[in-house]
Amino acid sequence: MTDKMIGLGFAALGVAILVLSLQLPPPLAATHIAYGAGFFPSILGIAIAVAGGALALKPAGDPDEVEDEEAELTHWSKPAVVMVAGLVYVLFSQQIGFLILAPIILTGLLLLGRVAVGQALAIGILGSVIVYILFAKLLLVPLPLGLLALFGAHL
Repeated sequence: MTDKMIGLGFAALGVAILVLSLQLPPPLAATHIAYGAGFFPSILGIAIAVAGGALALKPAGDPDEVEDEEAELTHWSKPAVVMVAGLVYVLFSQQIGFLILAPIILTGLLLLGRVAVGQALAIGILGSVIVYILFAKLLLVPLPLGLLALFGAHL
């Protein structure tokens, strides 16, 4: 498939996510929260639609360059590792917990992308803590504590 077709597909997916997220119920008045269940999916839908549109509008590359890209597409190892990492998170996050599992997965993926070990560790740990604070504390989205459930009152 060409970048234009893939971009149009993602733009359509983003619009569909946005439309569906706008149909989610608003927050209850008693919660005093200005955003509801559709807030994050709306942002995600807009981001996917914009990225897909940008990809669709990108000028076509050199024909020789396209052949090289098609040869590189036969290497499925890195995308497979990313999919396995997502599956590991889905299967084990309840037992292990976000604050333990997310830094391990993120650091591993960064190392796969050839980021320096020190940078990968720093980004993996700090990124996970920032995401936890953003979602669990600010947006009040419960993230699994897993092994850290004993310290739940302090997290």
